[in-house]
Amino acid sequence: MIPRLNSLPSGAALWSVLLALPLLAQVPIPPAQLAKLPPALKRPVDFKTEVYPLFKATCFKCHGPEKQKGKYRMDTREGAFKVSADHGPAIEAGHSANSAIILMAAGLIDEMLMPPPGGKPGESDPLTAQQIGMLRAWIDQGAVWPDGPIAEVIQPVRFEPDIQKLLVASCTKCHSGAAAEGGFSVDSLERLLAGGKSYGRVVVPGDLRKSSLLTILAGKDEDIPKPEAHRIPEKSIKQVEEWIRQGAK
Repeated sequence: MIPRLNSLPSGAALWSVLLALPLLAQVPIPPAQLAKLPPALKRPVDFKTEVYPLFKATCFKCHGPEKQKGKYRMDTREGAFKVSADHGPAIEAGHSANSAIILMAAGLIDEMLMPPPGGKPGESDPLTAQQIGMLRAWIDQGAVWPDGPIAEVIQPVRFEPDIQKLLVASCTKCHSGAAAEGGFSVDSLERLLAGGKSYGRVVVPGDLRKSSLLTILAGKDEDIPKPEAHRIPEKSIKQVEEWIRQGAK
């Protein structure tokens, strides 16, 4: 059966589950649908500093060395370029519009956007149009994957735009404005670093052990009312950890 096509949603579809299901069959996609793909970036794209870090951050939990949902693996070249007689190539060098990961990321295939978004920000984030465009450019430029191990690349994490949007989505109901509970506000970097009357200083740049914000966001601070209500997804906590580790700027 040919999957029913739907239009490209606002932004982009979920990346963390691109290939939890079998790879996309070689089903003709109408030109009108392909035209809705975010365009490839018009600049060179570097695999080691751009593509691989994105794969690692968004794919390896389900398609990495420890788990391979749908028998698909993204941390090796051989695995990522898997070709199935039934489903075709996940990545077709030179042809991003024929690559299953792009079509699935863009949401052009009905019922392939699984699982649904989580209940809290950060549980299952979609790829942005910019990220899809970057991957398209990499594939169109030949999908070069260098030999040998890929060196770790630490991506900078900043309050704006990375951490602020996360805290605004999770915390502003109680911790915003002049009436912020406990005098603790997430409205700005300055107010966050200042802490509050009840909480005290919760972020110590560069020191994870002394940054009680991490305990609060994990829902484990028994000194505050309803600690479990402060819990955010583990993925988001890891991002806050990296932000503090890098100096909380």
